[in-house]
Amino acid sequence: MAEDAEQDEVVVRFSMAKRQKYQRPSVYATGVREKLWKLEYREYFLDSAGKEQSRHKSATWSQANFTKAQAQVAADKLLLELQRGPLKADGTMTLDTFWRTIYLPIRRRKWTGSTEPDVLNKYKNHILPTFGSVALQDITKAMVQIHLGRMVDAGLGEATVGAVKIRLHSILEEALDNDIVPKNVCRKVETPTCKEKSEARSLTEAEVQQLWDETEGRDYLFWRILILTGARIGEVLVLERADIRPDGLMIDEAVVCGKVKLPKRNKKRLAALPESLRAELEEWLTGHDNRLLFPSPRGLVYPRNRKEIQEIPKRGRKIIPGLTFRQCRTTFASLFQGDEADRTSIMGHTDTKFTLERYRKPIMERRQRSVEELDRRLKVVPIKKRQA
Repeated sequence: MAEDAEQDEVVVRFSMAKRQKYQRPSVYATGVREKLWKLEYREYFLDSAGKEQSRHKSATWSQANFTKAQAQVAADKLLLELQRGPLKADGTMTLDTFWRTIYLPIRRRKWTGSTEPDVLNKYKNHILPTFGSVALQDITKAMVQIHLGRMVDAGLGEATVGAVKIRLHSILEEALDNDIVPKNVCRKVETPTCKEKSEARSLTEAEVQQLWDETEGRDYLFWRILILTGARIGEVLVLERADIRPDGLMIDEAVVCGKVKLPKRNKKRLAALPESLRAELEEWLTGHDNRLLFPSPRGLVYPRNRKEIQEIPKRGRKIIPGLTFRQCRTTFASLFQGDEADRTSIMGHTDTKFTLERYRKPIMERRQRSVEELDRRLKVVPIKKRQA
């Protein structure tokens, strides 16, 4: 009775399940040396052109361990799983077909901030032309390694080459997880030696003071917020009145490609707000009644590529050559002298080591002060001449 009830339940689930192809063949007895219950069915998959194909498949259960009814229930469950899911991909599927039909729909749901446009750009320019038409099962470690080497020879930097390697690894890992390829050939691929990247330097304290002294209005406030809070420019553009809180400046949104989203890695954070900057922002807000701190003429959020925003660093470069918005974040990390954990938290990172390696730069003035202090300490120690 229990077996009949379980079988009836599977039949009901079959009728309710969303499926691509309905099939419910019966198991039958087979085998000479070993008695088996055998199921024959069609497995549907996508070929290299992304078209639906099918092939003959079979499964068996030992008669010693299963009655016919139990084998039928197991067979129904197997087919139900196949019919519920999407068409099974095959290793002959091209990388681009896999990217469009499986990888992108799954992975893009987790991307935040500027991750999606950056990933799409890297794929379009550095992965699609070389691997887009290649079947997943035909991609080899040597192909990937040679491609990365050619990127280096073309003068591309470590950030771009490394990003392409990571994306190819991620694509093939997803294919492996879906049983489309037997292994991920990128697991042992090495990033070739790239040309040294010119890191964005930190501004000195004197340069920061000069920048603040020689700017005014919105430009002045932008530079003040960027340097004192470590915020990204996309996060400054969407700041609202309500974000100025008694305990700091709330950074919980960012504008990316004209759309307001959560900050990078969904990392909302509360930055400390100096009293002088708080007073300056409150005075600035008396000049308009918009909810945004820096609204566009239409009262909306400024896209980062708007001329008004692009002109701000251009004017700043007349004061500090080479000045960029990104440089201010490096400056905050370099000049902040508090606890390392506080610096990492304010910048929205999860790893203190990453913050120190990627953002905190050596400052010559700080080195000089440290050496002068060391010299002062050592001068109080009497140095005796060694006797002959």
